[in-house]
Amino acid sequence: MTFPTNVPAVTIWAKDISGRAPTFVRHVYGPSYWQDCRGESPARDPEDNTFAAIPATSILDGYVPKKDDRILPAASEAASPPAGAMTITQVKDFRYGSAFMQHVEMTIK
Repeated sequence: MTFPTNVPAVTIWAKDISGRAPTFVRHVYGPSYWQDCRGESPARDPEDNTFAAIPATSILDGYVPKKDDRILPAASEAASPPAGAMTITQVKDFRYGSAFMQHVEMTIK
């Protein structure tokens, strides 16, 4: 059994703000899961966002995404995030328990 995936790769640009202008470090991950979500709550304003999950087996360089990094659901060679890249708003690390279900979840806008 393996972790479910539906995109062949994702690219994350880690945001570094140590200088005056932000710089980015590119990380490409293998097969991942990507789902566009539409908010439909009658109790509050609907909120559209995207859910993504990277299996632990796809995190080869050891970098775990963090809030405000940029992400694209494809492999990219771009040094900085392209116009279509989205921003990660929340990260949850689930790299524990059963080996085939370990993953990192992200909420993206």
